[in-house]
Amino acid sequence: MAEKDSQVPFWWLVLFLLLALGAGAATVFVVGGSLVAGVLLPAVPLGI
Repeated sequence: MAEKDSQVPFWWLVLFLLLALGAGAATVFVVGGSLVAGVLLPAVPLGI
C-alpha cells in the first residue's frame, strides 16, 4: 500500500496511464482486432 507521503506527481500517473492505454490500443490495431467488439459482445464465445 502507498504511504501518505508519496511524492509521485499527478501528471506522472496520467502520463503512465495514457502510455499504457495507448500501447494496448496500438497492439489491438496491429493484430487487426477491434476495440469495440470486446465491449459490445463480451459474452459471445469465440467458437460460435
